[in-house]
Amino acid sequence: LSSLSAGDSILAASADGTIGLDTVSSFSLADPSAKAAFLSLTTATATVTLTPTHKLPAGPAKALKQASEVAVGETIWLASPAADTLVQAPVLKITKVVADGLHSPLTMHGGWPVVDGVATSYNSAAVVARNKYLVPLVESVCPTLGRLVVAATNPKAMHYIDGEVVEPISSLVEVAAAVA
Repeated sequence: LSSLSAGDSILAASADGTIGLDTVSSFSLADPSAKAAFLSLTTATATVTLTPTHKLPAGPAKALKQASEVAVGETIWLASPAADTLVQAPVLKITKVVADGLHSPLTMHGGWPVVDGVATSYNSAAVVARNKYLVPLVESVCPTLGRLVVAATNPKAMHYIDGEVVEPISSLVEVAAAVA
């Protein structure tokens, strides 16, 4: 994940379970130096390490759940490139780890990024479905405006994949008031 750049093609899955390629958006988040707590979910053939709040499809219906909501024995979805589809696999073990690097690839066309062989999602099903249309439009028209909108609505700094850090507008207003 740390080597991804905006515009890269990555393996991704769609909600219907088919897999293919999607494009990494410049709105993807990356903070390689951040230390964080993670959960490693292990199946018989794959292990994926996610923050507890990162989402992934789980169970027979592929409902998007936070990693912290997935239990041992529950199924998650693995990419089967030979079949061009996702297959279910039960989680055999969940381990807590602390490591460096926060990465959340946002795809241009609504695909669920496949990370270490496991389908993941950067947000809820509703947000991913909306972004399938919104992200390509904003990327082509004015990506800077898109980041400004995020800064106006998000209470924390956003570390984008290109290295830009955008502080929330509320904190910038506080700084301006303190300087004045």
